[in-house]
Amino acid sequence: MTKEDIKLSIKRVFTDRPFLVLIAALVMTGLVFCLVTGLGLQIRDVQVYSRYTSFGEAHFYKSPWQYLALFPVFGIIVTGLHVAIMVKLHNLERRQSAILVGFAGITLLFIALFYASFVMRLAFR
Repeated sequence: MTKEDIKLSIKRVFTDRPFLVLIAALVMTGLVFCLVTGLGLQIRDVQVYSRYTSFGEAHFYKSPWQYLALFPVFGIIVTGLHVAIMVKLHNLERRQSAILVGFAGITLLFIALFYASFVMRLAFR
């Protein structure tokens, strides 16, 4: 892609106000997710519970606390990729698909926030 193509893509997105509001909502949801999970970390010397599964003998698995620092990284990656996919679909004139991807991203971040808060509450008790 050339610089002109990128400028044209951004211009198309900025002219569609409802679409821009959805992108802003996705970015704000991602920012809230990163802040909540990032500020919820506590430095510990002992290993903390980091995962839960209903399979296997042990349902709770321990890891160093740094493992939980991947939650904000997950939020950044999900937000960035969903915004990029939304812009690409919008430029291909697939606006409805782009809106669906935006709502899917917001839903994914809310589910991940619920899961991350459960794991962090369990880890830092």
